[in-house]
Amino acid sequence: MDKLEKALQKARQDRERALAEAAVASAATMPPLEAAPPPPPEPTRTATLPMSPTELERHRVVVRSGTGANIDLFRMLRTKVVQQMQSAGLRTLAITSPQYGDGKTTIAINLAMSLALDVKQTVLLVDMDMRKPSVHEFLGIEPEVGLNDHLLHDVPISKCLVKPNIERLVVLPISTSLADSSELLGTPRMAKLASELKTRYADRIVIYDMPPLLTQDDTLAFLPLVDGVLLVVRDGVSPINDVRACAESLAGRNFLGTILNDSRFPG
Repeated sequence: MDKLEKALQKARQDRERALAEAAVASAATMPPLEAAPPPPPEPTRTATLPMSPTELERHRVVVRSGTGANIDLFRMLRTKVVQQMQSAGLRTLAITSPQYGDGKTTIAINLAMSLALDVKQTVLLVDMDMRKPSVHEFLGIEPEVGLNDHLLHDVPISKCLVKPNIERLVVLPISTSLADSSELLGTPRMAKLASELKTRYADRIVIYDMPPLLTQDDTLAFLPLVDGVLLVVRDGVSPINDVRACAESLAGRNFLGTILNDSRFPG
């Protein structure tokens, strides 16, 4: 009996030893456990900067809310622009003028705001006048970084965007003026950015406040990256020869039309 118990005990020990050895061998051949993937980065929030009512009034930025004759004019302009852009499948629009002082930036900002008040789309307003940036001044905001920092110093575009206190409107300002801007606008990096701004959101309209056509070559260098263009001329100020020169330069550029600023004629 003792011999039988000893034999059974030895059999149990041999079986346990075999199972332990098999477990060790299996663990040695298993691939190491992969580290858990890092959590996704927190989404970057667009910086919110309140606009200055004093600067808005000084620069005749009238489209914010409420009613008024000037606001109704921009609503009419918005409707015409949207209809033309939708019929032609356009997503981006450049606004330029013959010379400085014709009111292109005022028109660009008011049009962008009017578009943003329409709940059917969001709007990105981009200051492309790198030699004389003024969108941030008209809005009364002070951006820390802007488009120039993205192109020259690889600052992420998400950090360059500014959210004024208007729903559905985002601004891409310029923080520092640049002298050699036309060369920068013709780079592959700028072309890639223009494509990204156009396609990132399906409901977005991009408005570019461009330099005047007849003062520098920046606008002509950038127009191939834009779907359409509007020309702002100032009634009683813009010489007819300047207007004709601009019309010739914009021929074949999907020219949507001319806006007569400070018109002395109603309607």
